[in-house]
Parts: sequence; C-alpha cells; structure tokens
Amino acid sequence: MDLLNTPSLQNPNEGVNPGNLAPAYQLIDQDLIARFTRYVENGGTLILTARTGQKDKRGHLWETLWAEPIYALTGAAIPKYDVLPEGRNGKVTANGMTYQWGAWADILAPRPGTEVLATYADQFYQGSAAATRHKLGKGQVVYIGVDSLTGELEADLLAKIYADNGAKPARLPLNFMLDWRDGFWTATNFTDTPQPLPAPPSAKLLTGTNPLPPGAAAIWQ
Repeated sequence: MDLLNTPSLQNPNEGVNPGNLAPAYQLIDQDLIARFTRYVENGGTLILTARTGQKDKRGHLWETLWAEPIYALTGAAIPKYDVLPEGRNGKVTANGMTYQWGAWADILAPRPGTEVLATYADQFYQGSAAATRHKLGKGQVVYIGVDSLTGELEADLLAKIYADNGAKPARLPLNFMLDWRDGFWTATNFTDTPQPLPAPPSAKLLTGTNPLPPGAAAIWQ
C-alpha cells in the first residue's frame, strides 16, 4: 500500500479507518514522523513493522539511540535487535499461540501505557515485547517488531487490529491478489488452482469468471 498517498493521510480529519500499513519503513525524517503523528492523533490506525525508522532519508544511522526518532510515536524504545543464524529459530507468543522467528527481531521496551501484543518466549529475549500498541490522541500505533517464519503472527495480529476497528479482514490464499480502487474490485490469480472471488452475490462482474482460473484476472463492482 502506498501509505503516503492514501486519502486518510492526505486528509487526516476523515476519522478512524481499519488501518494503514507502512511495512519496514526504514528511511524516515522528522517531516514524515510529524505526518504519521497527525494522522494517528486525528483517529488513524498506523501499523509499522520491524526495522522502521532505522535511518534518515540519506540512509545514515541516527546520531542517537537506535531508531530513537520514532519512540514517541510507537510508545516503545528499541534497546537491541537480533538476527539468528540459519537453522536456529526463536519463539514468540501472542493470544495464546506460539510462532517461530529467525530473520529479524526488534526487542521492544514499552513505555508506560503501551500495550504488549506479542512476547518473545525463549532464549535471552524471553519476556521482552515483540509487538506493541500505543494509543496516541484519537488513534493508535501498532509496532510489529519481529518477522515470523511463515508470516502467520503478522497476519493474526493484523486480523485482530482490523477486527477491533470494525473491519472483517479476509485471509486470502498466497499469490491471490485483491485490490480496490475508485469503486472497482480487482482480483488476480497467481496460484495454480481456481479461486473463488470474495464478492457478494449482488456484485456486478465486469470481466473474468467466478471461480477465477489460474493466471486470470477479474473486475467487479
């Protein structure tokens, strides 16, 4: 998603929406942080992921603590991070479920009032926060600081966040792409099997078929 061009950031007075995702937004500046902050304070839900805010727009590390410019936004410091060697995985828990990680982990130190959504479950990270939610103004900032091996942790957290905001998130098959723009839904099937369109019976199918064959696309209203 091109977060910076979504209507909710262009006009932060539009109110609460299910959430805007800015994955691994590594290069930031104070202007972008201010835009993020205004968006959240006016009722937006901002979802950030691991490695966000590491460097400035020149690709330089900050001359301060690691990713410190985003601490007030996320409500959590990042005192350390780690990457495990191939074949060695860690565990993280959320909502009673256990997931594995290996590629990247931001070890989070939540500030008072910041909710912990996921926790590292083993090794010397055990008990440290892996994902947090920070209320800011009328909105909230969710920071998912770990890359799970399968992506299921991130998917489950996003499903919870969207459901909390009144949305009904879909769990689409891998490589089945769904998009919405200007009143039109589009689906592209990059899987190797036919896929049903997530369209209501009243939808007007403009092109394509339901179910959608592999390698095909559909558009509907």
